[in-house]
Amino acid sequence: MLPLLPLHFELQQHENLHLPEHAGSMLRGSFGHTFKRLACITKQKECTGCPLSQSCAYSQVFEGVINSDEQSSLPYIIHMPKEANRFIAAGQTWSFGMTLVGKAINQLPIIAYAWQKTCEEGFSKDKSQAELIAIYHHDQIVYQPNKPLATHTPSPVQAKPLESVVHLDFVSPLRIQHNNYIVLNPEELTASIVLITLAKRVQRLAELHATPIHLDITQLLAAAQQISISTHLKRSTMTRYSNRQQRLMNLDGLIGRISLTGDLSLFSELLSLGELVHIGKNATMGLGQYKITLV
Repeated sequence: MLPLLPLHFELQQHENLHLPEHAGSMLRGSFGHTFKRLACITKQKECTGCPLSQSCAYSQVFEGVINSDEQSSLPYIIHMPKEANRFIAAGQTWSFGMTLVGKAINQLPIIAYAWQKTCEEGFSKDKSQAELIAIYHHDQIVYQPNKPLATHTPSPVQAKPLESVVHLDFVSPLRIQHNNYIVLNPEELTASIVLITLAKRVQRLAELHATPIHLDITQLLAAAQQISISTHLKRSTMTRYSNRQQRLMNLDGLIGRISLTGDLSLFSELLSLGELVHIGKNATMGLGQYKITLV
């Protein structure tokens, strides 16, 4: 349905690092700074108006050619570090993930190299240096520093066979926008809101970065309205500083479990894709990340 290349990054920390509670924003910021420095030829401060924006790897992947809705549907998604302990000591290995979407997969060589240099230059305001050990696609090493890029072929996402009850366990804040506001009251969430938000996200990613796909939203909505929802969510407070807007941004969302009960057959592939593309706003920096738990 949607070409995806999920990647797993393994690092060794050279200096102590304190990860923020939701480290995706830190990872995205560090990576973006290095990626632009490596890819940008004109060295313009902003991509807007750049004559090379249509062919520039940084502009295409990280900025979305600065066009209308594209900022919320960029062709990459960062997955949060799995470490339970947010303190990474010097010498310790740790990991995180990133999924490339559609045409961004072709930019893997420069993306991999940009991550290598990002590690060397360091994370967070302390510039805590690390070493990129390897980048994996499933169990296959696709990149190691100073070695040729391995051949990689995106494999189709296998839809998980869903029972009549499925749990979505959110490990980072879920920020669903509905009726022009972010839903922060769990009681306002319905199965329709969650599932149709996901369907529209997948459809938009395909339209912008791959081959457009047609999802019958009317049919999906009718099916979603027959599915019941129960939530065990709490509000999570998160802020980040936006260099572009020169101000602190509020990224509050909901974290915890959403349980769906009913005929989920039409949504099995979408929900499996959602584990990689996430749901809601700010997915590129790791928000809206969930894991499917089957009963």
